[in-house]
Order: sequence, then structure tokens, then C-alpha cells
Amino acid sequence: MLFNRFVVFTLFCFSMSSLTIAQTKYWIQFTDKDTIGYNYTKHLSPACIQHRTNQAIPLYQWTDIPLNPNYISSVRQHVLQLVATSKWMNAVTAYLTLEQKNYLETMPFIHSVEPVVIELVATSSTIQPDPSFSHISLQQMNGAYFQQIQLNGKGVRVGVIDAGFYELDKNPLLTHLLYENKIVQQKDFIDPTRTDIIQTKVTGADFHGMEVMNRLAGYDTSKSYQVGMAPNATYYLARTEDGNREHRGEEDMWIMAMEWMDSLGVQLISTSLGYATKMDNPADNYKKEEMNGSTARISKAAELAVRQKGIFLVVSAGNEGAKDWKIITAPADAYSTLAVAANGFSPWKKEGYSSIGPDVLPYIKPNVSAYSLNGTSFSCPSVAGFVTCLIQYDSTLSPATLKKVVEKSGHLYPYANNYMGYGVPQADRAISLMKDTSLAVSKAVVLELKGKRRKVSLEAYTRATEFTVIHKSNATKVISDAILVNAHQRILVVRPKNAVFTTVTADRDVVIEIIWK
Repeated sequence: MLFNRFVVFTLFCFSMSSLTIAQTKYWIQFTDKDTIGYNYTKHLSPACIQHRTNQAIPLYQWTDIPLNPNYISSVRQHVLQLVATSKWMNAVTAYLTLEQKNYLETMPFIHSVEPVVIELVATSSTIQPDPSFSHISLQQMNGAYFQQIQLNGKGVRVGVIDAGFYELDKNPLLTHLLYENKIVQQKDFIDPTRTDIIQTKVTGADFHGMEVMNRLAGYDTSKSYQVGMAPNATYYLARTEDGNREHRGEEDMWIMAMEWMDSLGVQLISTSLGYATKMDNPADNYKKEEMNGSTARISKAAELAVRQKGIFLVVSAGNEGAKDWKIITAPADAYSTLAVAANGFSPWKKEGYSSIGPDVLPYIKPNVSAYSLNGTSFSCPSVAGFVTCLIQYDSTLSPATLKKVVEKSGHLYPYANNYMGYGVPQADRAISLMKDTSLAVSKAVVLELKGKRRKVSLEAYTRATEFTVIHKSNATKVISDAILVNAHQRILVVRPKNAVFTTVTADRDVVIEIIWK
């Protein structure tokens, strides 16, 4: 046994002076697991087993097997602080000195020791959204259609990973969740001794998750006023960010929260957190080309959650669009996640702060968009509520199929771009696609034009008088976007330098793709 060979080693001792040396958090990944005698029924809840059965997902998975307790015990003897464990990643995190790191790397059961140096940030502003305007996102996605066919998230298990949910119990749009026992469990992964993350707070960021829940489940029972599309879903809440400090990233807590939710049979996770730049050591900052879906550990875990556990994962694209970074943050870069951008009121144009998709990806990011003036933190849960209703309609579709349904229901489909993806999802289109994914549900038109300036008459396609015009250097990469207004549905499209395609849209009415000759 690997462990038996290890225990004969002399215990490594550290002097008091060594404990004062600056420590770094590391992922300590093990080589193997003890698979003998593993029984999935003792580690998965009945709800989780039912969810995987519905999704035709294997019930026996290597990533579900617990970590080898002997390995954990051995590492614990040689570190000052063991922070977290992850059975999915077969690893633990701990703060180590360089000497401790070098020593652990010699252990035969340790595969690798890698630093965790990324700061976790909430992708939101500090502005609280005004509930009187929050319903706009529901209207843009044609949420009234879900209301007509009584889709409101009932029976769907939804996880929300955020910075805290303080005063959710005092929010008139969310009190129905408590009265009807729709919040089943809550857990603080930053401070496991806390049993309540709703009525108590430790940082100013603890309000963030409550505001996110408005867009997911908000419903004013006194006025029958619906803000979120999934007021009747069942919720599991997790706090994974310490909002008081800017410190090394807590991606391990995020991964642990996903594992916890998976064990409880959660079907969809919404998270408005993302990994950006701002490393403790500037030399360790992410490069833009590393937003490739396979570098950040949180993106790897997100991919595993979708592909192996059947969890639909909705994430905010990020608020870096007007900053030097500009592009999406992890885990929005993971292929299998549904990354959500933000657009304005009318017409549906990307908000300036909303992060864009990087050039390095061979696939579209962000995937879709939703209304939010205050950050993609709030467009993300709007779409998460939308998907929750689709899962209520048919819980047997795989996340991959369901993701295609949501994308294909977007108002820009099939002309996606790296600003808004496939655009704002449409409820009626999505339900039609749930029945038959091959249906053509968009109102798409192709025009081939020559020259640099052309008048385009749109009266045959729409009565709208405001249009979004998106110029692209290739099929998906945006050069610029603008709003044009013409009361007679005739607009002058000026082709900028290097533009090969131009998308013209009048919200859900029509999408026109101009191919410049």
C-alpha cells in the first residue's frame, strides 16, 4: 500500500521561525482512491440517484468516491492549516510554506501541489436593483408564456452559490420561500460554524445573494407581481466568498459547494461569482489566452459537474466589458456552462459593462443575454429561472440538449456573437424546441449587399422603429454595435472598415444577417 510505505518516514518538524514564513494556498492532488467496497447508495441521496436516473447518468462514478482518509490524515500532520477537501478533484487545499510544499511533493501518494492564486469576486455593482423594474427581464424573455402553461419551477431543485443571503427573510419578494419552506438547506463554506446565512451577516457583500434571489424567485404575493421565473422551485443556498477581504481565491469552497449540492440531487446551479484578474502576485495574473475553458480549476470542476453529474450550470459572464480585461471570467469560459451577458431595455443592445467572449475560444461565449442595468450578477439568475421552468417541463433532457434549446430560442439565433451570444431566450420558442429540437423557430433573414452604405427597408419584417446594428469582422466577432431609429422602418447601414457581416435586429421580431460583398 502506498500509505504503509509512507508512514515509516520520519515526521517532518517545523521550527517556530518557519511558521512565520509567508504561506500560500495550494491544491494538493492525490494519485488514487480506495475503491474497494464503495457503495453509491451510502454516498448519494435518493434525490440525487433519481436525478441521475432521469438523466441516464451512471450511478457509480470515480469522482463520487471519498478521498482516502489516510492521505488526508498524513497531509494534516505536515501542514499548519488544511482548508478544504474535494472528492471530485481528488484533492485538498492547505496553506503551505515553500519547504512544506517541497516536502509534500516527495510523497508517493501525492500527484501534484499547485498554487491557488486567484481572487474570487462577485460580478455585480453595489447598486441594489429596483424591484419595480426587475420584471423587464421576464417580459423580454416572454415569461408570460410560462405563466400561461403554469411553469414556475415547481418541483425543481435549484442551488445558488453566492456571497451571502442576508435579509432574504425581510425581502417582501422572497418571504414566500420561507413561509412555504422552499429553502431546504443553507451552508456557509467560509465559516462552517455558522448555521444561518439569511438572518445574520459578516460582511457587506452578504446582501448580494439576496438580490440575486430576487431575479430567480421574486414574487410579491400581495400584488401577484412576478419578478423571477421560478418562485416555486426548491432552493439550496451556499456562501463561498469572504466579502470582507481581497485574498487568495476561494475556488475550493465553490467546488465543495457544488459537490454538496450534487449529493442532494440539485438539478441546476446558478452562480453570480467569477474569477478575474487581481492576483496577489501580479506575475501570476491570468492571461487572456488562459480563459480557454481548461486552465482555471473552477472551470474544470464546472465542466465535470455538467458532463458527469448532469447539473445545469448558469453563470454570469462578468462585468469587465468597459475595463482593460474586457473578456469573460471563469467559469463562464467552460464550454458546458451557460454564460449570461447583460442587455438594456429597448432595443436589446449589450450593456457596456458586460464582458465579451475571448478570441481564443472555438465556441460562443457568452451564450445568451438578459436584461440587467446593474451587473451580469442579475441577468444570470433571470436566465437560471428560465431554465428552471424548462426542467420542470421535462427533467429528462440532458444539460447539453437543454443548453442547445436555450441558445436556439435566443432572439439572435442563428447569428450569435461574442457580445450577447444567441441573444435573449424566448419562452414560447424554447417550449416548442423541447418537443422537437429540429424546429426552425427564429425569424431569420439573410441579405447580400454590396458597397459601404446601403439603405435597408425592414417594413416587410417588423413594425419596430428602433434597431440594434451589430458589425462583425467574422461570423461572431463584434467590431461595434449601435442603435438606429427610423419611424418608417428604413435604416441606413454604414459598413465600417473590416466588417464582413452585420446583424440587424428588432428585438424578438426579426434578425437580419447582412453579408457584405
